[in-house]
Amino acid sequence: MAADDSAMQLYLERCKATAAGYIERATRFNVTDLVLLGARPVMRQFSVTVRHDLEVISEAIDYHGVHHPDKGDFGTADWKWYQEEVGAQARSEFVRPETMDSLVQSVRNQAYAAISARTCIRTHPRRLFHTYTCNGCHGRGRVQCGNCSGAGEVRCGSCSGSGRTSCSSCGGSGSTTRHVTVTDYNGHTRHETQHRSCGSCSGGRVTCFTCGGSGKNRCGNCAGTGELTCTGCSGHGYLTKVTSTATYTNPGFAGRYPEGTPDYVHAALCKVGFASLASHGDIALQKVDVLRDKSAAEFVYQCAIPFCELSIDVRGVTSQWVMFGADPQIFDAGGVLEALLESDFKALADVSSGGARWSPWFYRSARKAVAPFMESEVNQMVIDATSEGLAPNAIVEVVNRSVSETYVEQTLKNLRTTVSVAANWSRLRSLIVLIVLSIPFSFAANGYLQRNKAIDLLSADKQRFIYQPDNAAIQWEMGLMTVPFILLGWFVAKWLSVRWLKKAGGERTVLWAQRQGLLMGKWTALLIVVTAVGTTGAFFKRWPMWVDDNGKGYGLIPLYEPRIPYEAQEAAKDMEKMRREGRKFESVVEIEKKRRARLKLEQDNNAAAGKP
Repeated sequence: MAADDSAMQLYLERCKATAAGYIERATRFNVTDLVLLGARPVMRQFSVTVRHDLEVISEAIDYHGVHHPDKGDFGTADWKWYQEEVGAQARSEFVRPETMDSLVQSVRNQAYAAISARTCIRTHPRRLFHTYTCNGCHGRGRVQCGNCSGAGEVRCGSCSGSGRTSCSSCGGSGSTTRHVTVTDYNGHTRHETQHRSCGSCSGGRVTCFTCGGSGKNRCGNCAGTGELTCTGCSGHGYLTKVTSTATYTNPGFAGRYPEGTPDYVHAALCKVGFASLASHGDIALQKVDVLRDKSAAEFVYQCAIPFCELSIDVRGVTSQWVMFGADPQIFDAGGVLEALLESDFKALADVSSGGARWSPWFYRSARKAVAPFMESEVNQMVIDATSEGLAPNAIVEVVNRSVSETYVEQTLKNLRTTVSVAANWSRLRSLIVLIVLSIPFSFAANGYLQRNKAIDLLSADKQRFIYQPDNAAIQWEMGLMTVPFILLGWFVAKWLSVRWLKKAGGERTVLWAQRQGLLMGKWTALLIVVTAVGTTGAFFKRWPMWVDDNGKGYGLIPLYEPRIPYEAQEAAKDMEKMRREGRKFESVVEIEKKRRARLKLEQDNNAAAGKP
């Protein structure tokens, strides 16, 4: 008795250590002040009945052609006789005593639940063969071609079955036209159009080259034979149905408990599965009942599995726990984690419903709430289970009833709201930023593309309008120019949004948000592109855009290096030559003015002398 007490005391210590470890893993708290208020370890005695029902299956497979039975098999061409033989063979398996005896002996000699799923325990040594005529071809192996209906020929597509086509020489008119030049008796020439009958056809029609005038061509589907190989029998004309009879056992588990056993015992055993009880306690075969009239056998096992009810106080929170198994497993944690995680839960609930939602910098406060919330293992398990498609009641069982179904539902709701609001603000910020940046981008891009149309450096004009302001329509050229820039910016914005969520909640939160459809996707990209294109196009139809002769937008933004005219290049060379020779330095403008003055003087002198 003392030995049993000491074993139960040792088991109690293991249960307490398991509870402490679970709390530390499942929360972000380092719990060291766990207080055991009460404990009730007990060895639960109960029985498990494993019932094996025999199931006989006749599996038939059709093979193409004629197959002959091997030694010991049975073959017949009589369908009725074949069906009767299949049924008789199946019935004989149900009453065959050797099958049941073999099953009982096998289960006795193996460990508990060695056969825990539907298993084939015997295959009848005799197979049944039935050869029959193929219904598709009636034993011929060939069937009529559906393309040509068995004729072997199809209507010619070039002439539509008429055998004649339009003449290519005259285009089907039957006559040709010729333009000639004729000289009359006075020597005058004139142009005439002469019409003559086409020598290549008769009435504009010629014999069809494709079918040779027959109006029909050989069927390409059957190569002109009018028949195809039957697919039902692969051309053999016959099929052979081969039936094999197999016997299966279907094990079913049922627990029987003494009166007064708590309900949680059965629930805990169902959670881990009756087939795996051997790893949680002691199991011994008690008796075997063979029910030959029902083709079944029942194996009754006596089981002894330790259970422990604990009352635990953690930081002033009292909870009732249930553990079981030789290596203690938690069945019910009494909702203790829900109380310990109340501060994290409340912080997430506050940020999801508070006034911070209306701030563009909502992601900062959201991250402060999401990051500590996702540090707890139980919250991670909730997110993972949701990503796998489990319902809230199933998630509660996954986390060992350490939180309630209401906690799971509210957690998912608050987290979804928080991530959704942060994602929407991210969308809006990206939309505004990309639209604002698309205007100078298109301005610079268009200014660069227009650089070859720039006026000369020495022109009197100081600014050049690329687009005059207009109060109508939209400038699609400017809008569409922003599309590559906007798409690149959208990918950057999406990466930043995912990066924020990954820092806040980790990879599992990103995966969950992706499956919930909360991340930026193609519709967000389409909205940003359309809005940016429309805004940019409308902006440049209502605002002057000009570039001066130095290649600067609005005289401030350098867009390109302006091209230098030939005359200016020559003036620059003269200036460089003067600098090397030590002569007086003159600017490009002065040199150009002198050159033009010389040119004008030469023109005046030529005009006075009457020279061109």
